[in-house]
Amino acid sequence: MSLGLSRERIMQTELILTVVGDDRPGMVQEAANCVREVGGNWLESRMTRLAGKFAGVVRVSLPEASTAVLVEKLESLEGMSIHVEPAGTLEDNPQLRAFTISIIGPDRPGILDEVTRALRKSAISVVELQTRVGPAPMTGDQTFFAEVDMLAPPDTDIGTLVNGGSNLGGC
Repeated sequence: MSLGLSRERIMQTELILTVVGDDRPGMVQEAANCVREVGGNWLESRMTRLAGKFAGVVRVSLPEASTAVLVEKLESLEGMSIHVEPAGTLEDNPQLRAFTISIIGPDRPGILDEVTRALRKSAISVVELQTRVGPAPMTGDQTFFAEVDMLAPPDTDIGTLVNGGSNLGGC
C-alpha cells in the first residue's frame, strides 16, 4: 500500500554567513527570513554591535539545491555586506583540553598579537575570543580585557603559560 509519499532524500548543506552593516532594527530578521524562505534552518550564531556597525557570523543548513537562491536573496539585502562560505567539518579531537582564561593588563598597540602569538607557539587553538578596552576600576587607566576559550594539547602547562605574564603579552 502506497500513500503517495516521496522518500526522495534531499541533500542538505551547511553554510557560514558573515553579516556586517550599519546597525538598524530588522537586520537579523531580514537575514533569517531569507534562510527560512529557501527552506533553511538557522543553527547557531554570534552577533554583536561594534562602533555603530552590526556584525554577525551564522551557521545555517539548507537544501543543497537552494544555496544559489539563498546567496542571491542575501546579496539583495540593502545596507548589508554578506559573505557566504561552505561550513567546514567539525573534527573533535578528544586529546585536546578546553580552557578559558581571562587577561587583564595595560592597553598598548600589539597586545593581542603578542597574546595570540604565545598561544600559537603552544599549539593552542582559539575557540572564542572577546576583547575590549576600558578604564581600570581603581586608576581609570586604559586597560585591555580579554576572555579566551581555547583548546590546548594535553601536555600544555596552562599554569605556566598564564602565570608567565610575559608569555601572554606581558599581562
